[in-house]
Amino acid sequence: MEGISTFFANIVVQIADAAAGFWQNLVYANVSFWQAGIDISIVAVMIYYLFSMLKGSRSVSVLLGLIIISIFFIISKALNLVTVGWILDRFFTVLLVAIPIIFQQELRMALERLGNTHFWSGEKKVALDAFISELVESCEFLAGKKSGALIVFQDAIPLKEYIENGVKMEADLSKELIISIFHGKGPLHDGAVIIANGKIAAAACILPTSFDVKDKNMGTRHKAAIGLTDHTDASVVVISEERGSISFAKNGRLEKNIDLARLQQLLKIVLTPKKATKKTSKKLVYREE
Repeated sequence: MEGISTFFANIVVQIADAAAGFWQNLVYANVSFWQAGIDISIVAVMIYYLFSMLKGSRSVSVLLGLIIISIFFIISKALNLVTVGWILDRFFTVLLVAIPIIFQQELRMALERLGNTHFWSGEKKVALDAFISELVESCEFLAGKKSGALIVFQDAIPLKEYIENGVKMEADLSKELIISIFHGKGPLHDGAVIIANGKIAAAACILPTSFDVKDKNMGTRHKAAIGLTDHTDASVVVISEERGSISFAKNGRLEKNIDLARLQQLLKIVLTPKKATKKTSKKLVYREE
C-alpha cells in the first residue's frame, strides 16, 4: 500500500514539476497571456485535426500502442526502473525517425486536404460538392435503368415519424449504396430513402400521399413527394420507373423532367446551409399541370 502511494506521489510531483517548468519558460520568454492563449489554441486545433484524420483508420491501433508504451515509460521513470527506462528511451529515439514512415499515408492525405481546402468554409464546400456529385451520379444511373426511386432530404422539420416506419441505416451516403437500394427488386426498393444530417437515416420509408393532384397519370412516388413537401420543409427527388425521368419536389410543388444540371443546381440550393426566406424557397420549383 505504501508503494502505491509513493508511486502516485511521484507522478503528481512530476506533473507539478512539468507545469512549473512550463510556467517558468513562459516567464523567461516574456510571453503575454494572449500570446500563450493563441499558442495553446493552435496546438489544440492541430491535435483535433490529427485525431479527426486518424479516426476510423488502422493508424488508430498504432497510435494506441504508442500511448500504452508512453504510459510504461512514465511509470518506469516514476519507479526509477533503470533498465526499462533505458530501453524505452532508445525506442523513442528510433521512433522519431520511424514516425514519418509509419504514418506516411495519413501524412500525405493530410497535406492533400490542406492543399485542396480553405480551412472550415472551403472544407465544407468541397464535402458538399462531393455529396451532391454522389447523388447526381446515382440518379443518373437509376434514371438510365428506369429504376424508380424516392430520395428525401430532411431540413429543419424532423422526419422522425417517417424514419421510424422504415429500416434504420445511419450510413454514409455513396452512389453504390443508393443504387443498391433502388436498383432491382430488393427488400428496400419500395418506399423512400431519407437523408438527414448528411447520412442515410433510413430506407423503405412510407410517406403520406397527396390526393390533391389534378394530373391523374401521376404515379404514387410523385404523389408521395408532393404530400410530404406540402406538410414539411423537406425536399424530394423522384425518379419515374415508367419513363426514367427525374423530378424535384419542394413546398408541395413538383418540377418534372429535369436534367442532371438542373438537379445539381436544385440540390445545391436546398443543401447549402443558409437562412433562406419562404418567398425565396417557393421559387425553387414549379408544378407542371
